[in-house]
Amino acid sequence: MIELRNSSVAILGVAVNNLSMQEVLNAVEAAIAEGGFHQIATANVDFLINSIRDEELRETLLRCDIVLADGMPLVWASHLLGAELKERVTGADLVPELARLSAVQGYRIFLLGASEESSAGTAAWIVQNAPGACIAGRYCPDQQPLEKMDHKEILSRIEEARPDILLVAFGNPKQEKWLAMHRHLLNVPVCIGVGGSFDFLSGKVRRAPLWMQHYSLEWLYRAIQDPSRLGKRYAKNLVGLLRYLPIQIVAVGMQMKRRSPAQITHESVGSIKVLRIVGNFTGALLTRFEDDVRSAIVSGSHIVLDMSLTTCIGADALGTLIRLLADARRWKRELWVTGLHSFLLWVVRGARLGRSFRMAPHVAEALRRIEPELLPVPQLGKDWAFCRIGGQLVPIHAKEMPDVYRQVQHMLKQRVMDEPIPIVSSDTPDKERSIRGLIAIDAG
Repeated sequence: MIELRNSSVAILGVAVNNLSMQEVLNAVEAAIAEGGFHQIATANVDFLINSIRDEELRETLLRCDIVLADGMPLVWASHLLGAELKERVTGADLVPELARLSAVQGYRIFLLGASEESSAGTAAWIVQNAPGACIAGRYCPDQQPLEKMDHKEILSRIEEARPDILLVAFGNPKQEKWLAMHRHLLNVPVCIGVGGSFDFLSGKVRRAPLWMQHYSLEWLYRAIQDPSRLGKRYAKNLVGLLRYLPIQIVAVGMQMKRRSPAQITHESVGSIKVLRIVGNFTGALLTRFEDDVRSAIVSGSHIVLDMSLTTCIGADALGTLIRLLADARRWKRELWVTGLHSFLLWVVRGARLGRSFRMAPHVAEALRRIEPELLPVPQLGKDWAFCRIGGQLVPIHAKEMPDVYRQVQHMLKQRVMDEPIPIVSSDTPDKERSIRGLIAIDAG
């Protein structure tokens, strides 16, 4: 899993990575070196508006390793939200750069989708403009809905070609959903949905002149070329932007920021890490916050974020939270947001994130609601013993025993238990639960 620290901006529920073209290429090389599967989405306004209504697309974008700003409206929106994206990185610009990277590094590229004319034309463009680039294969399946596609045939061709980079031109949201559907079967380090990029490179569809691209008028040029299809889409997206984006911009802009430095404090409750944000949750604080959360997730902890003393939340902080939520899900950890006062709650909902985070009014409620589960523990040594809590043998270090005893005594005062909680020695490794969660089960 490649890590892009402190580099996302939340726009209408989607975390858009704040990357330049060169940084994207660096991330691609890092992903290829790492191996496995990494999905990159080139998102425009159409992605964002569709994801508001399409739960599957929203979840797919959440799980993507990188989401790029393929559209100037996203860059403009980031400026209005006070967390400026560096630049627009389009699929049509990224594919040629990947071809040149292939020519230098020998990376194998597979072209999937679009028409035979566009696919063949793209391959010819790469051969002519990036001598030495390696096209491992290409395939243009019939245009059908996802449920009717011959997935076995497509996956077989890709597996045989052994590409490092898979470029999928099925169009949004089909290409993103297809990649997500097969993420556990695709042994391809970098998979990118590139939309109509093959049509542009092959010459089937003309790109706008450079001056129109410079002034962000490419959408107008495309609409003039294909008004029946794109005119309706652009109108729908404009209505969606006018309906949803101003709410997020106003909510973020009306927040009051403290001049005093922001702080992060920590508390551990069994297998749960509680992080408290004091002051402004934005800017330089995010690097440390991201390090702390990722470290806790990797170590096996659930995360509870206490924002009762938080004065404002930046769009960059919300973007970081979206990325960390995806990391937590990969590691089967829970991430809770608690203590949001009414204005901060408006900011979160204005960013279309009300359904994304698990939220509770107080830390105590989040601790109570986190699903207790068994976690593997290291080999036990002489300083460990087992305490039977909640019907489970829980390994307790000697230093933790006084705290456990106080918690048990407190619970016993509230309700008398039917059976005592004996301390049992054992040399057999067992599983561990959140101590507080288990005691609460016995007492409740």
